[in-house]
Amino acid sequence: MWSARFNMTDKIPDSKDSTNIPILDGTNFSQWYIQMKIHLCDEDLLDVCEKSHPGDATVPATNKWTKASYDALNIIISRISECVFLEVINSETTEKENLLWSKINEQYALKRGIKRGRTRMDWQKCFYNGNLQNYIDSCRKLLMELETVSIKMPNELLLYSLLGNLAGDSNLLQLVESVTLNEELIQ
Repeated sequence: MWSARFNMTDKIPDSKDSTNIPILDGTNFSQWYIQMKIHLCDEDLLDVCEKSHPGDATVPATNKWTKASYDALNIIISRISECVFLEVINSETTEKENLLWSKINEQYALKRGIKRGRTRMDWQKCFYNGNLQNYIDSCRKLLMELETVSIKMPNELLLYSLLGNLAGDSNLLQLVESVTLNEELIQ
């Protein structure tokens, strides 16, 4: 029975394979950013994306840094759409991987403010409609979005919000929303 469901010849995707990272198309920055950052960490390339080359490095260290830079550029560029490519690539960003990483983050950080508001509204509109699995999947996706756009909600408020949705208690949901907004304004 088990062998009928799982064929031993089926391949599990290689975690080192960057094709598992979605193509950044401008609408999926949160997911792309998290997966790309994890992949670059796994490949030991995140430092070259987030830091400048140390000026006092030895020749072997410089050569290693340069190789890592081109590897990082290759991975990042291979996972962005043509439209995003045209927005972020220029003579400077192709020479310095940390500038490309910064430019992508800046380009979409501007949109992140709008994304924060949209994510906040999506969280408020996420209601339990009788299908528990769909509700759980929606909540997981939104929790990832909340974290990505740096909206911090105390665990207790998240719990009350989830329970209020499951119970259909609009008074509890309104209370949670007002407390959450006040906490965000204080931060």
